[in-house]
Amino acid sequence: MATGWQLIYVAGISISLFLFIMLISKRKKTGADKILSIWFFFALVHLIFIAWYASGLAYKTPVLVGWELPLPFLHGPFLYLYILFLSGQQRYRRFYLLHFIPAILVAFILAFVLPEVHSSTSALSAFTPLFHGMVTCIMISGVVYVILSLILLNRHQRNIVGQFSNTDKITLNWMRYLISGMGVIWIVVIFTQSAQALYVAVALFIFFIGYFGIRQTGIFSDILSPHEVFLPTILETSVQSEEPDHIAASADRIKYEKTKVDEDKASEIQAQLVVLMEEQESYKDPELTLGDLAGMLNIPPGTLSQVINSKEGKNFYDYINTFRIEAFKQLLSKPESRQYTLLSLAFECGFNSKTSFNRNFKKITGISPSVYAKNITIDISSGE
Repeated sequence: MATGWQLIYVAGISISLFLFIMLISKRKKTGADKILSIWFFFALVHLIFIAWYASGLAYKTPVLVGWELPLPFLHGPFLYLYILFLSGQQRYRRFYLLHFIPAILVAFILAFVLPEVHSSTSALSAFTPLFHGMVTCIMISGVVYVILSLILLNRHQRNIVGQFSNTDKITLNWMRYLISGMGVIWIVVIFTQSAQALYVAVALFIFFIGYFGIRQTGIFSDILSPHEVFLPTILETSVQSEEPDHIAASADRIKYEKTKVDEDKASEIQAQLVVLMEEQESYKDPELTLGDLAGMLNIPPGTLSQVINSKEGKNFYDYINTFRIEAFKQLLSKPESRQYTLLSLAFECGFNSKTSFNRNFKKITGISPSVYAKNITIDISSGE
């Protein structure tokens, strides 16, 4: 049985080390990648500590007991900062180190307390309330940062419709897995006292994250999307230069800023936008993004976003899907289109899933596509 547990310990640590090496060997690291790399390093160290306790080796080298206590204070901040940078919501970078003050403070206290505890067994009872207080703070920290990360995710979900014309395949599952996995681990920490149970939970979490992280484009690899994407960041109202040099930059450096555009310029951009939609039918690209369209018009994405909002009264997502719905209705009205399914016509107009098509059609027209198609058929039959 002991051998079985040893294999589990070795497997968990090996997978963690493998993922850490994949991260640090990634050539083009974003700010989020760097945070994830550092987080995985500390997670690996923490996993080794847990395996050390769970295997019983801690009794052989008691001088190291207790030095793992600062590590749990790191996971919450790293989770929060990773989600923050990955979703492009970072702003006050100079204050981010403040999140690690609890871990540093605990390490500082332990530097004075642990030597005394290790040298005298009677000192342990004196410091027991302190250790209990630290454990309580660890649990509070974990729960608070999971909640803060969920708030970031919710905000990102709201912001993302300003950049993408189809959101069904823009997976937010990676962020959900991270937050959910951390939540499960904190539940294990709070409700169980078993080092083995905690190790298994952490090891499964790291395996889970590794599996989905490798499947998720760009997490452990250098593969990037061919579409120009500007991650939704904090909207800042400022006048920006509209020179093309300000458009191209990496996602982790670009601030998605709302620019002030005068009425004449806005009307000119709107006219160019109509040409792209009606003549070039750019909306038929199912992966079309705000960055793609801004690049076609040679303007900053923030400027385009403002024009769409002010001139059309819609966000980017609704604006593009309105054209797709109209194109679908025109296709459906043609007799030669009756041999095709509604979904195939929808795909031809730029939709990439049945769910997205049905949801947007009902939102814009007030009825389902099938009801609309039935009404069209009745009207045509009556006319004939």
